[in-house]
Amino acid sequence: MPAGLPYFAWIEASETTFGPEHMRWDESVFSFTLEQSEGDPANLTLVVRRPRNEAGNAIGLLGPGRKIWAWFAFDCGPALIKFRGRLVGIPTSIFEELVTLEFVARPFDVVAQKEALAETLRVLPYYDEVVLDPSRRNDPEVVLEGYTAIWHYDRETHVITISDELTGEDGLVEFDGASEDGKVLWDGLGLTLTSGPLARVDVHAEYTWTQQAQGSVDLTEYLIDNWPNEPEYSSPGEITSFTFKADNWPKNGTGIGNGWVVAEATSREVYSHTPVTFAEEEELTINWWDGATTNVKHSITESRLTTDPPGSIVIYGAMTQDESKVTYATDGNGERYASSFTRTIAFESTLMPLHHVQPTLLAGYTAGRQCTELVSLTLVADVQPILTDPEDGEALRLDDIRSVNLSERIGAGTDAYVPIGDPRRRSYIATERGNRSVEHLIVLARAHLRKRARVVEITFAPKLARMPEITLRKNAFLVEPRVGEALGKIIGYSLALDGSDGRINCEVRIGCAIGRGGSAVASGGEPTYCTVDYTGADYQQFTGRIVLFDTSVGYEPPNANPNDDGINFMSGLVAADVIDTGLVVENPAAVQRAEIAADDRPAEEVLKDFETRATFKLKSMTRAFSTDYEIEVTDLKIPTGYDLEAA
Repeated sequence: MPAGLPYFAWIEASETTFGPEHMRWDESVFSFTLEQSEGDPANLTLVVRRPRNEAGNAIGLLGPGRKIWAWFAFDCGPALIKFRGRLVGIPTSIFEELVTLEFVARPFDVVAQKEALAETLRVLPYYDEVVLDPSRRNDPEVVLEGYTAIWHYDRETHVITISDELTGEDGLVEFDGASEDGKVLWDGLGLTLTSGPLARVDVHAEYTWTQQAQGSVDLTEYLIDNWPNEPEYSSPGEITSFTFKADNWPKNGTGIGNGWVVAEATSREVYSHTPVTFAEEEELTINWWDGATTNVKHSITESRLTTDPPGSIVIYGAMTQDESKVTYATDGNGERYASSFTRTIAFESTLMPLHHVQPTLLAGYTAGRQCTELVSLTLVADVQPILTDPEDGEALRLDDIRSVNLSERIGAGTDAYVPIGDPRRRSYIATERGNRSVEHLIVLARAHLRKRARVVEITFAPKLARMPEITLRKNAFLVEPRVGEALGKIIGYSLALDGSDGRINCEVRIGCAIGRGGSAVASGGEPTYCTVDYTGADYQQFTGRIVLFDTSVGYEPPNANPNDDGINFMSGLVAADVIDTGLVVENPAAVQRAEIAADDRPAEEVLKDFETRATFKLKSMTRAFSTDYEIEVTDLKIPTGYDLEAA
């Protein structure tokens, strides 16, 4: 078959493989244009002679039962360039002798293919579902945000893949000018600058979770050790006061604020403060010489404590009663005599008991603390400037990145997981999963910078024989005296035949990055605990350590440095961990004792003005914390597709 011959065959939709049987002429092709641009399916515009039946009458192209799928091929000499597509829309110029047909190589199942492919691309760090609203997670277009890639539609198989926008996956097509096929036509060469490259991308992201934990802390020892007892009047395990009693100690179940509750508490008075009554009675009979008798009765009733608590104050009083009574009688001689004698004496004294209390207090907590980590990074592209002042380079700001609650489950069934792992954690971004989120921020910035670094577009006209090699999944290398050397991704092509003059026009368009090339360099950094040979990065923190994401960029993994109150729920808590404001005891026993001694008023009245009050504050289990992390990243290395600074 001679080169430059087009083939056109109407086919069934199931005829997906081109064979010799399709090298026929179901329509008389007058002219055509086959073209494709990146991100779009290939399309074919055909101008054919209006079909007629054997009687010479025109045939309707959209009539019932007519086929709408077609194979098109064009003989380029060494190989065919092929296209399979379906007719779209109503043919134009339908009543003219020449009819224009539009075909597109777009699969019917484009949505299903994209969704299936997107599912394989939902991998960290290119895709991080924790910063996506659940309604966007199933959108296949969202998947590509972390990739420097675009959808690719195969013009023959209709299989959808993705293709990197700087580096083609299917190899290199060379136009080196050394051989006849390696030369390009003089006409059709063009070079344009599409836009200025991005100089940098500033990224700001928020990662939030609810720090959750439950447990208890024994505060007994702390409270006793810090209670200002008088050493001479107290024993270990006690707290003392003239007014603070066992009944004043917190009760079980009492809420003590900010997520705390009294889980278990006891208090016991070491000494009884209930008065006990003691009674004593004596009777004496006196026999006189004359045979008379006098009965003398003596009785004492006393109310007091069984044991005076050490340190108690005894306030001696005065005699409040002293009464005597003599009863007389007459003997047989008519003489009076004292038959009985009674004396009543009352004496009152006051005891101000010092309360000795043995307490215990177990405080329970239920933590629900809102934690936020504000992560920022700036990624600078190492590109050639196209402005006279490189500092005027354009910058992009990505600051609407916010995570879901990292302590809540994502997914369903066996695939469900909690992003932060353990919601007791103080930091997310410093975990292994958090590092993947940092890398996701880097790839988002990297994708923008790489896409915008493809500033130079070169259009050239290759020989027809090279066109079957051209796809949008390849790179092209061009050597041409007017442009020098250029390496770029093929981003568009077209092949056209003008039936009026028989000319065949070939065009290829490539996009070239203007980076400076090179590779990022890793760094071991300095260990913060011990030497590297003793324990590596998995067991200690480093400063200045640069980990490569790939050869284009590296970053310093952040060390955990939470701006919180220091509580580590991952270990057992003691009183020192949870005390926010230490124990303060107003008017302890020593102060009360001094005030009683210095004041003329009754002790009870003095103590009303100097009651013992004890206060302390526990760290809140409901407050919010926010920590800033600034991630250090290397400059982004971008390949050199075209050197604007070359001679």
